[in-house]
Amino acid sequence: MTFKDFFRAATGGRDPYPYQEQFAMAEELPLLLNAPTGAGKTATAVLGWLWRRFARPDQTSRRLVYCLPMRVLVEQTEREAREWLKRLKSERNINANVHMLMGGVESEEWFLHPERPAILIGTQDMLLSRALNRGYAASRFHWPIDFSLLNNDCLWVFDEPQLMAGGVSTSAQLAGLRDSLQTYGPCPSLWMSATLEPEWLNTVDFRGKFNTTPQELTKADYDPRLPLHSRMTAAKRLTKLNVASTKDMKDVAKAAWNQHQPGTQTLVVLNTVDRAKSTYDELVKLRKKADQPTLLLVHSRFRPFERQQRNELLQAKDDAAGDRIIVATQVVEAGVDISARTLLTELCPWASLVQRFGRCNRTGHEGSFADPARVYWIDVEDKLALPYDLPDLEFSRQQLAKLDGQIVSPQALAEFKRRESITLPFEHRHVLRRRDLLDLFDTTPDLSGNDIDISRFVRSDDPETDVQVFWRDWSGDVPNEPQPERRELCSVPIGQAKSYFETLADKRRGSAWIWDHLDGEWLKLDPRDLRPGMVILLPSVAGGYSDLGWDPGSTSRVPVVPLLQPPRRSESIDSDPNSVTNQTPYTIAEHTDHVVAKLEGLLKVLPLTDHAEILRQTARWHDLGKAHPAFQAGLHAVNPELSSDQLWAKSGKQGKLTYGDRKHFRHELASALAALQQGLVFAVAYLIATHHGRVRLSIRSLPGEKPDQPEWLLALGVQQGDELPAVPLGEGVESAMTALDLTPMQLGGDTSWTGRALDLLADLGPFKLSYLETLLRVADVQASREEAGHVHD
Repeated sequence: MTFKDFFRAATGGRDPYPYQEQFAMAEELPLLLNAPTGAGKTATAVLGWLWRRFARPDQTSRRLVYCLPMRVLVEQTEREAREWLKRLKSERNINANVHMLMGGVESEEWFLHPERPAILIGTQDMLLSRALNRGYAASRFHWPIDFSLLNNDCLWVFDEPQLMAGGVSTSAQLAGLRDSLQTYGPCPSLWMSATLEPEWLNTVDFRGKFNTTPQELTKADYDPRLPLHSRMTAAKRLTKLNVASTKDMKDVAKAAWNQHQPGTQTLVVLNTVDRAKSTYDELVKLRKKADQPTLLLVHSRFRPFERQQRNELLQAKDDAAGDRIIVATQVVEAGVDISARTLLTELCPWASLVQRFGRCNRTGHEGSFADPARVYWIDVEDKLALPYDLPDLEFSRQQLAKLDGQIVSPQALAEFKRRESITLPFEHRHVLRRRDLLDLFDTTPDLSGNDIDISRFVRSDDPETDVQVFWRDWSGDVPNEPQPERRELCSVPIGQAKSYFETLADKRRGSAWIWDHLDGEWLKLDPRDLRPGMVILLPSVAGGYSDLGWDPGSTSRVPVVPLLQPPRRSESIDSDPNSVTNQTPYTIAEHTDHVVAKLEGLLKVLPLTDHAEILRQTARWHDLGKAHPAFQAGLHAVNPELSSDQLWAKSGKQGKLTYGDRKHFRHELASALAALQQGLVFAVAYLIATHHGRVRLSIRSLPGEKPDQPEWLLALGVQQGDELPAVPLGEGVESAMTALDLTPMQLGGDTSWTGRALDLLADLGPFKLSYLETLLRVADVQASREEAGHVHD
């Protein structure tokens, strides 16, 4: 099937633009795609990758990771991808999984099928943090899975990277480090923008390795017979608006009201959420009791539960859009498919202005050269410059003065850029180095609860770095709440969150809570301990949310978002929910056979010939430690009907698995130590130890663990000299009785766990090693889900 036929099937009969076909058919994908706003970059990347995946599977990554600068774009991109795939499945029997990675409980466990084509969509915060092994709003025990699947066999697409600040530096460094440290399967990157400069990617591990000549639109793309022509030449005239942004925004609101043309759409874009909310409030007052125009407020501080409806209204087409004024922040700069007759925008960096201009007369149908659409810009005083830098605003101010009264269509702006020789500077403030990446590889829980702060690599020094907040009702002093779902989570700037939480106790409106992964319970949050990516629980009576979104001035009770998924308790260091499922009980040998079968299914598809045998041995020995008396006693406590003549892996009944006086017991550590003592190579022992994400490069005792004798070694509930019986492991394999030796937890010497793990990391590299870990974990979870009666198609 040709790409043209494929594109038509996906889009309902529309032909691709020439540059889209050139992109898909290229012998090798470009690293940079220079295409103006409105040119269809999303379809270019998604459908180009998808066609190559089915036409050239050996040369094309299994996963497309689509990285966006703003949350509002994620749902739109997901919706478009699902619509294209729905048509392709119906007409051509072509399919791929589509998942949003946005934090909270995912409705689908996207990682369960790494062998299948998948499109993963998220913001730079969610995706880059996961690619750095510190996933925001994700379970710390899931970090290694995300890290591996986002750094192997992927095409990363960065849409409008000029809006990603320090994320640009990190994206370039990750591309260079993947090339140096090696991955399983191809893992290229693509940056798409109308304003990105190739020099922005010139980082220490990127430079000199790749061809950064961008693909551009061709003359054929500007053919007047093509729909793209009307978008590229859309008539819109630029004028300075002689009003000033202030705290109450009354003048800006009045100007928007006066410039609005009845029956059309007006878009007002402000640089901060607070100024957007103030402008919206003033417009509500100006409208008084009239029904028209409709007013809509759009920013990034709404919960997905409310944001979904606002996004649907935002992107309503034609008559459904009607007579309205939209007040928004930067969330509309990239990719949002709206077209306004009138645009008002605050002064901002040049790259952002180009994007904002693209929301005015986007289709070319809201104005003509005789009667063009209007773009008004509002100057910003230096004291109101944040979140932008003063030199960037001054540069924009100078360019706008040159363009005053002129047409600012995408084609006109491109010609202006060439004529004025505009090159946009970019400062690499925080560059991810190889040593940083290797330091982030170890996710073993820190006893102090601290982790390496990656915020500087995700958004540089952006003061708007977020935490995630959700609201619940509960009785009693201490919450016992399940994990939040994605649609409950509200992004809150960390500075505002800190100030707000400090006032809660003073006003006796409750406390903020965070999940303690060590003790498996909610703990009161000390605002001084806030860090980016934290997920924070608030009582609904605490307030902080209104119909304006995040609203620290609101003291009204916050409506709780109803849960759609079965309640799922957050993970702790000693949790093991897959071992206590309400179905048939399984012995260690039976479960092991299931895991081995699932692994074989993965190995038939995935390119792992060099380590396939290591993985097979790992799967066969991975649950040997479940024969430990503490684990067997825990299963029998959940299901007293289990026979004492067998060694069990699954209880067959639901319940809380406890281990008596062996606090924080981890069966995979016992398995790994026993495998080492029975002669298996260290790589097998390491992969066994890591298959629940609790043990990585070190073995450490945790608070509250006390050995029977002071001189005895003890870690994660496993004590020096603990005995494992002989264990049938399936297929005729049986382990010998073993007295466990914990001396590898000690540093130094040839038997040091940490020393040998670091050697293994140096040998395989972080990306390949984490991928091997993940494949065992996937096989184990697939088998467990099937045993529990959950079949994943």
